[in-house]
Amino acid sequence: MLNVSNHGVGADFNAHFFELTLGASGDIVTGASLVEDKHQANPKFGIMWSPFRNTTFRAAAFRALKRTLINDQTLEPTQVAGFNQFYDDGNGTSAWRYGGAVDQKFSPRLFGGLEGSARDLRVPFLFANPPNPVEAREATWKEQEARAYLLWAPHEWFALRSEYFFDRFERDREFTFGIRHVNTHRFPLGVAFFHPSGVSAALTTTIVHQNGVFEPNPGQFRSGTETFPVVDAAISYRLPQRYGFVSFGAKNLFDEDFRYQDLDFNNPIFQPSRVLYVRVTLSLG
Repeated sequence: MLNVSNHGVGADFNAHFFELTLGASGDIVTGASLVEDKHQANPKFGIMWSPFRNTTFRAAAFRALKRTLINDQTLEPTQVAGFNQFYDDGNGTSAWRYGGAVDQKFSPRLFGGLEGSARDLRVPFLFANPPNPVEAREATWKEQEARAYLLWAPHEWFALRSEYFFDRFERDREFTFGIRHVNTHRFPLGVAFFHPSGVSAALTTTIVHQNGVFEPNPGQFRSGTETFPVVDAAISYRLPQRYGFVSFGAKNLFDEDFRYQDLDFNNPIFQPSRVLYVRVTLSLG
């Protein structure tokens, strides 16, 4: 990746900022994809620009190929202008992503912004049509994402957040992986408390509305709509001398029952039943 930056100087350091990212990667995938071996060049473009103080515009366009990663790790930058490059797609999936955003600092304690992006995917799959032999094909999937956020710290001990997320998935009828198309709206409202003693707490209520057409069994399509609230809570203690944290929390605190089609099976956003957890994080360096 090549980054070209231009900053203001002196008292105007934060008033003007420009960063251009240009890059490319090349991927060769053999034996890990359901389609023929792939040789793909992936251009990368990103721009971050602050034309005046406290306002930043971001835009990006790039292509990526999902290849086999060891422990899902890579040396390649995971973001371009703040937009993720890598998703948990199936191996061999090729995807373009386009996005734009604006981030605004209204005051030293109030921040907001808007972000939107789209992904065009080519997803490999095996098509079975007996008595014909199994055939390797690629499906066309489309995804749109949008986010709006407002973050406020009225006091050094408190932080409030209000967000809106929208996701839309559209998939080929030949290969849906359970989803023909789906729209998901999420409205998280959160409050967090941070005490100088090291004690902190967080409470988040999320209103979810989802509707779409699903394929629970091959060739059987069903429409569905669901609206529900979910409450998550946690309390933490920061160990002395920055040795780490001890946290206790609850996902779906009130054990809300709902039907929700998660879009990331490996990292589900919501739990269909109450989950209690304890987390200990140590830093011995």
